[in-house]
Amino acid sequence: MYTPFFTVTPTMLTAIEQIGRILGYLQAVRLPAGAAQEILAQVEAETVHASTAIEGNTLTQEQVTAVLAGRMVQALARDIQEVKNYQATLSYIHEIAAVTDTFSHQTVLELHYRLLQGVDDEAAGRYRTSRVRVGNYLPPDPYEVHALMNDFVAWLNAPLPQGYSHLLYAGIAHYQFVAVHPFTDGNGRTARALTTFYLLKHGYDITRAFALESHYNRDRAAYYAALHAADVTVTATGERDLTPWLDYFVSGMLVEAARAESRVRTYQPAAPAPLPVRLTETQRIILAVTARLGTAASSDYAGELAISTRGIRKAAGELVDDGLLARSGAKRGTTYRLTPAGRRAVEGLSLSGGGSSKINT
Repeated sequence: MYTPFFTVTPTMLTAIEQIGRILGYLQAVRLPAGAAQEILAQVEAETVHASTAIEGNTLTQEQVTAVLAGRMVQALARDIQEVKNYQATLSYIHEIAAVTDTFSHQTVLELHYRLLQGVDDEAAGRYRTSRVRVGNYLPPDPYEVHALMNDFVAWLNAPLPQGYSHLLYAGIAHYQFVAVHPFTDGNGRTARALTTFYLLKHGYDITRAFALESHYNRDRAAYYAALHAADVTVTATGERDLTPWLDYFVSGMLVEAARAESRVRTYQPAAPAPLPVRLTETQRIILAVTARLGTAASSDYAGELAISTRGIRKAAGELVDDGLLARSGAKRGTTYRLTPAGRRAVEGLSLSGGGSSKINT
């Protein structure tokens, strides 16, 4: 059975821990009505565009979004079909992840068939029978493919070693698949789809939050370089060392998870800043007047407050101490302006219905 060689680095451990925190947040968060579906559509369009663009598809993100929505675009028929196939394959992955207990050759062949049907029907769903070259990399001979895939499938179904993360093993699955390169075409798309399927089966539904493929597509050279690093990093016993690739893989997942968290937070209404415990009605009015004028002096507050100048200066001074006002000048030339915290406090006053009126205090 296939046995990967790698070292778990501090980079991997930190990234896996942070990814877990973000995925927990994304799973627990409750979004406004319609927001979840909007994000889902955005992520699907990003995923399809990125994974097909890596392989040379010429459709732009806008064109991919249009195709997925069923609208007509002016583009090569092959490129349009690739986009439709990837969308359909993602739906298929969700369907089978919930009901399939194990991986099999049929799983891999079916994914490949769905990705290439109508694009290359002769090769779709069939292991290659000829030699191929990928840049400087020469994959195994065709007669080795079936045995290597046997080992790979057995490894996919094996229990996870204690203390390891499925996030890490998803990266190993990605690399080993493209290393075997079992098809004449469509290996990259199938590897990325299989990685998604592996994560789904083990409880990581990233497809509802972010597109890992976007990280690869933004810097394809770095993606290929990371894969190639595992090809050429060899141990003293002749094993490929997957450590550089796995560092890249989990770091990329963290980048996309953080992007997803940021996107989700934009859909959540901002909570008003809590008001200081010592905020009096006089201080509320001082903040409101300062917000209206931008820069205010004691005389500006006097028009709203029926208290002495000394009382105004005392109340304003407390706001300075609380970090809500910034003071400039001295004596009669003293002026006040809102700090960022003061602006948030004013927003809180508006949301809570705070207003101004002449009072005695």
